[in-house]
Amino acid sequence: MANATDRPSPSPSSVNQDPPPPDTCARKPGGWRAVKYILGNESFEKLASMSLVGNLTVYLQSKYHIGGVFVVNIVSIWSGSSNIASLAGAFISDTYFGRFRTLLYGSIASLLVIIKQIIRYCNVCARDCI
Repeated sequence: MANATDRPSPSPSSVNQDPPPPDTCARKPGGWRAVKYILGNESFEKLASMSLVGNLTVYLQSKYHIGGVFVVNIVSIWSGSSNIASLAGAFISDTYFGRFRTLLYGSIASLLVIIKQIIRYCNVCARDCI
């Protein structure tokens, strides 16, 4: 007659079985939900920066009477700086904040700068008109 010590112990693979895989058709929360906001934000940002190139060129040539080569250098430096800034933002997003907070903070910062520029423009126009 066999006693309890003669029974074979269960193998580790039968004790620690992995749960069955989740249903692949079920939708997971998160994921690509924010991509439409990110793409929209980046599209409008690129539209604004490309529109600014022409305006900046005309402004520097007409208001400050800067030559063509120097204007091209200034615009190239500005364009390169804005592209490097987006890489720095991506690094900060991936490392510290996450994409949602980075998009939120960037949008708030852009809004504050726009409001500041509008206030400054209104003050300059009011001063020039008086």
